[in-house]
Amino acid sequence: MIRRAWNWVFGKHPPRPPDPDRVVEAAWVPLWQSQIVTDELRAAGIPAVVNEEFTVHLTTYTREPMARIFVTEDRLHEAEDLIADLTGQPPIHRKL
Repeated sequence: MIRRAWNWVFGKHPPRPPDPDRVVEAAWVPLWQSQIVTDELRAAGIPAVVNEEFTVHLTTYTREPMARIFVTEDRLHEAEDLIADLTGQPPIHRKL
């Protein structure tokens, strides 16, 4: 019992399997690309939704309206590969 607790504290626990009921961020893309990417993900059978992030304030990371794309955790790697093929670059994630 104590050994398992120490392994958990220091990160030696086995990784948990992807949860099909958990939603994770797949990419942070310009707003104009978000619907194109989401439509392609859905056409490939990957459930995806878009969250528009529009603000009148310019940020350090972007100068245009952006959107976050969310998929289920078990399909994340497929979605990231497809997004990289569509946009020509690996997907970026929103910086806090």
